[in-house]
Amino acid sequence: MNKNDVVIAMLVGSLSDEMALGHKPDTAYVEHLVALVGLRVAILNRERNPVQGHGCLSRRALGRVRDYIDAHMNSDISLSALAAVADMAVDSFARRFKATTGLAPYAYVIEERVWRAETLLRETGLSIGTIAFRLGFSSQSHFTTTFRRLRGMTPRVYRMHFPPGS
Repeated sequence: MNKNDVVIAMLVGSLSDEMALGHKPDTAYVEHLVALVGLRVAILNRERNPVQGHGCLSRRALGRVRDYIDAHMNSDISLSALAAVADMAVDSFARRFKATTGLAPYAYVIEERVWRAETLLRETGLSIGTIAFRLGFSSQSHFTTTFRRLRGMTPRVYRMHFPPGS
């Protein structure tokens, strides 16, 4: 396979060159290289044998998944639970969910939590810690970090811009 694919040949060749120079690669480097080679092999297999019929989720399945997320917003929502709600295998569900929503299931759940947090910050006087707990974040710190990453400001600053009742 290495001789037939330039990308894999380069990846494995760089590892070989490093080892020939006497450098022992870090475990993380080797694991990452193996993952890259695996992805490349998967891409090559898809090009040779295109997958048929992997489209979007049906409206009904997406509705059930959204309802489940709404009902379980304050708890840990697993990919396997979402796939079970859609009555699909995990890998097929994840692929179809992303094709339907544009987001991976975990990213979608986080985005929903942050969107709801914006609503609670604007419409209630609940503490930031209470909001974090109600929306299933592991801690106020996790909530604040996630909110800042997605919205560009902390929940406190957001609330200052949009005070409750404004």
